Amino acid sequence: MTESGDKPDKMAEVAGLAAAIADRILDQHAAGTSIPPEQFRMLVRAARMLLDNEVPWPPSVEHVVMEVAQRLQAAEAPSAEALPGPKGDDVVVHLTRSLSALKRS
Repeated sequence: MTESGDKPDKMAEVAGLAAAIADRILDQHAAGTSIPPEQFRMLVRAARMLLDNEVPWPPSVEHVVMEVAQRLQAAEAPSAEALPGPKGDDVVVHLTRSLSALKRS
């Protein structure tokens, strides 16, 4: 049997893990290192779980998501020049697509 308090505790744990992943992504980005695609996938899954359970995203998760959204908007702008991006941009595309799918569902 599960207790009624289990769900909030699990969501708090998911939020903590999502924040840790987002912090790691931000650290890697600041250092100019490539960000493994699996880290973005994990962040997307955790963000989706939090969203599905109406749990607010931790600030670092929201920051990463907003950064990706801004990059997407800039890339979609008709006046945006096609400049080669830093390593890991394919991962940004993956995260953006996943987040776009979240908006549609």
